[in-house]
Amino acid sequence: MERDRLTQAAKYVHVMSLQRVTVFGGTGFLGRRIVRHLHDAGFAVRIASRHPDRGRLLFSGDVSGIESVHADVNDKASVATVVRDVWAVVNAVSCYVEHGKRTFQSVHVDAAGRVAMFARQTGVENFAHISGIGSDAGSASPYIRSRGKGEAAVLDGFPTAALIRPAVIRSR
Repeated sequence: MERDRLTQAAKYVHVMSLQRVTVFGGTGFLGRRIVRHLHDAGFAVRIASRHPDRGRLLFSGDVSGIESVHADVNDKASVATVVRDVWAVVNAVSCYVEHGKRTFQSVHVDAAGRVAMFARQTGVENFAHISGIGSDAGSASPYIRSRGKGEAAVLDGFPTAALIRPAVIRSR
């Protein structure tokens, strides 16, 4: 009985190890934890970031199965490239303070919708979007409103996407 369970577990891990997941924002506070959990679960992980050197520093050394590549959620070509040939995509990109062209609208709505659309168009099977607790497209708060609009943009681009609304996140 125990041997059967181990055989099944080994088959499951083997199948998972063949599956690649692209994580947008994989160098951020939450994104790097998502990358670590996916890797520990046996997935091959592609970190898509404007700063791929950060990913290489965070996951350097003995870590195989994690690659860090340049991608900008505002650039259609780079998004299209990094969502190809993957089983799933996680969008963990966020903007807490607007600066220049990096606005709540550009990051939480436009970019999130773009990533979801390209993921669907390239045949990605699963899409997870990290949003925010209390996201509401009708909110008076620009940040919360953009999170709510972003969820709608993601579902428009990838109708079966999982929307994840984490609560308060703290470091350990």
